[in-house]
Amino acid sequence: MNNESIPDPIPLTESDWLGQTVTDLVGRQGVVRRVYEVDAVQVAILTAAVSDPDACPIWDEPLDLLARDGEKAAFADYSQQADEVGRLEMAVLRGDASAAETNRYRALRNRVARYPQAQSSLHFALIAQVREGDRVIDYLKNWQGTVLDPDPLPRMSFRPKMTVRLDEAHRDERWPDGIVDLWTVTLYPALGLL
Repeated sequence: MNNESIPDPIPLTESDWLGQTVTDLVGRQGVVRRVYEVDAVQVAILTAAVSDPDACPIWDEPLDLLARDGEKAAFADYSQQADEVGRLEMAVLRGDASAAETNRYRALRNRVARYPQAQSSLHFALIAQVREGDRVIDYLKNWQGTVLDPDPLPRMSFRPKMTVRLDEAHRDERWPDGIVDLWTVTLYPALGLL
C-alpha cells in the first residue's frame, strides 16, 4: 500500500493467537489462521470453526474483539460504544449536543474508529496482492471462485472490481459460464486457507 498515513500490514507469525478457536462479538466461532498488525491494531484472519453454507467461511476481526475459551474479549463493549458514537454523532450534527457529549463523542469515536480502519486497511492490502488464479469469496453471497483478471480497470488507483469464474455451485442462468465481475469491497481472498 502506498498510503503514507496507513502503514502496510505486518504479519505476526509468532502470535500466540494462531490456531486458537475464538468467538467474535456476534457469536461466530472461528480459528485464527493469520494475524497482522495494522497501525497498532492486531487483526486476525479467521476460518469458520463449523461449516455453515449460509455464512462466509473466512473473515477478519481485530483481536481485541475476540474471546478465547473462557475469557472475555479485551474490548467486549465495542458494539455498545459504537452505538453510542452513532447516537452522539447525531446530536453533534443536529447541534444539540452539550460540551460534555461532544467531548465524549470525540473520545469514543477515536477509540472505536481504529478497529474498522485497521480492517479496511488490511482488506485493501490483501486485495492489492490478489493475482490471476487466486481463489476469492464474495462474503455477502458466499460465492467462491477463481480470479481470471484481478485488474479489469487498470487505470484506477485501486481495484474496484475483479473478473472471477464462479465455482459450479454458484452459477445460474445469468452466468452459465460463471464469469462475472465482482466488486472488491465484498471479495475476500481465500489465502490458501480454504
